Amino acid sequence: MNKFSKTIFAAAALTLAMGANAAVIEFTSNTAQNIEENDGELSFAKFNTALGTLTGVKFELFNVLSGSIEVTNDATTGAGTFVVTAGGQIESDVLGSVLTTSGSITKNFSLAAGQTGNVTLNPWTVSNSVSFNSSSDLSAFKGTGDYTALLTGWSSATSSGSGNATYNPIIVMDGYAKVTYTYDAAPVPEPETYAMLLGGLALMGVVARRRKSA
Repeated sequence: MNKFSKTIFAAAALTLAMGANAAVIEFTSNTAQNIEENDGELSFAKFNTALGTLTGVKFELFNVLSGSIEVTNDATTGAGTFVVTAGGQIESDVLGSVLTTSGSITKNFSLAAGQTGNVTLNPWTVSNSVSFNSSSDLSAFKGTGDYTALLTGWSSATSSGSGNATYNPIIVMDGYAKVTYTYDAAPVPEPETYAMLLGGLALMGVVARRRKSA
């Protein structure tokens, strides 16, 4: 490879290095509380197109569950064993796609006649996600301001036992979302990079003139 070819190769490699780079940026929405009692909205910032070209969006929905379960053995004599499964799910409508995330927990009780058992459910989190890549879908996430997704939810419980009992499960659900934008960003070259590129191009011009003169 002669000097002229090497120079062209170096300049091309330098130009390629200055091309687009894949990057990601994340936003976390507000938290909508007690979804079963109050339908909520999740809002997060849209993608700023000044950063580059948007290529993908991942929407991850989080369901934070908590509450308590209370069981009373209504028998007048004899102990009983009881099982309660309680949980709930939330749904979010994103571009016409319904994303659901649900969770549940099971507790066992052994109670004497007339005894009441109560357990507090410490918060636990479940999640689910959906991704968008088509140009028509991505356009909905571009621009200024916020994107808003609606949120609904409901709880459920099942119970069984060896005798009569009163069950009182309480489930509270809070929801939030995390959005990840994947995009191609064209980095701004450092001054040194500009100098190297210009120097390479100038050298190419000198070599070309010498070859022409020869």
